[in-house]
Amino acid sequence: KEDDRIFSIQIDHLLISNSGIYIIETKNWSKKTVESEDMRSPVDQVKRTSFALFVLINGSEKRGGLSLKHHFGEKKISIKNLIVMINNKPKGDFKYVKILTLKELNNYLSYFEPKYTNEEVKRIVNFLRNKQQKTL
Repeated sequence: KEDDRIFSIQIDHLLISNSGIYIIETKNWSKKTVESEDMRSPVDQVKRTSFALFVLINGSEKRGGLSLKHHFGEKKISIKNLIVMINNKPKGDFKYVKILTLKELNNYLSYFEPKYTNEEVKRIVNFLRNKQQKTL
């Protein structure tokens, strides 16, 4: 996407629920660190991780991807990108990544309607576990 090869990804937390897949990066940064331009952007980190995971999951079945069938067609498996700041968060909104405080996290997660059945959630979890075991 940005002419960059991705050899590995690191995810702090991966939540797979009936309402979707959430990549959650956690940061416990001071206000000074949040405002420092010398720090690497966690937004870029999460976007890069999300892209790699999206490609892995949504690849064709022939190439090792996951397919969730519905009588209307194949379901899209989307990923929501979150950064959870324990103490301080930057002002403003960012493309493709939601930044929340720890206190805001539960309300955000409970906002979304279920779109996957329990069986589909199990399939996603098993798919990712199998991929993880192959890389260890």
